[in-house]
Amino acid sequence: MKYKKAGNELLVPEPKIIMRSLEGKLVKEVRVVADNRYQWKGKTLATEIRLIDPDTQQQVPSSEVDEILEHYKYKFFDEDGNEIKKVKDVWGHETFPVQFFAVEPDGTEKEVSEFPRTNLIVVPEENWVPSTSINGFLFESVYEVFAENLEAAKKLFEECEKRLKADQVGITSFSWGGFIQYYCFLVPMFKDGKYGWLMKLTKTKLAYNHLQDPPTAVKVPIREAPKLETLPPVQALVVAAKKKKEKES
Repeated sequence: MKYKKAGNELLVPEPKIIMRSLEGKLVKEVRVVADNRYQWKGKTLATEIRLIDPDTQQQVPSSEVDEILEHYKYKFFDEDGNEIKKVKDVWGHETFPVQFFAVEPDGTEKEVSEFPRTNLIVVPEENWVPSTSINGFLFESVYEVFAENLEAAKKLFEECEKRLKADQVGITSFSWGGFIQYYCFLVPMFKDGKYGWLMKLTKTKLAYNHLQDPPTAVKVPIREAPKLETLPPVQALVVAAKKKKEKES
């Protein structure tokens, strides 16, 4: 037999994100001091540093000195070297006056906004799917979901019983904020007489490159895991959740 590592397929588009000022100039985030660059009016300044022994006042060769970084901070500069500073919006919140653009494969730019951090996990009934549907996904992280008050714990337990009896897991979208969004699987479980929920996040699934046709006739029907036909693109999940939120408000 031969062994080759299974591949993976990205499910969620991850375009290159760039920033531009409101005037359209390219903006970059710079970690100041850490890279030892001194910026002034768009120029990287030449520096001369003398290292002095505090006891003898004698100069110490730089080759004998370890440079230790204790503090740094991030700043934004446009392509002309001008610093982009925070301004207050209409609600009084400080923010950077920049726009975000996704760079398409052909080089064109499309303005985009960050995903809001997920505070409410919503799973429509049609997105509860057979548990075997998750077998082909590669999970990047797994979290435990639990309740700290009795009323919420009862509801989680009732839902856990219901989904375990139906052999189902829930699927929706999840984001910590920024420009990354995940498929989110909610998996009920029982272990050692106790119940729980797992939240599994992923952007990828397995890519099978070496599947083979059976060399002989199949004697017993082989049961395949059902395909995740009810799984919409992440963007569709976001739109559905947004519409529901607008309707509720």
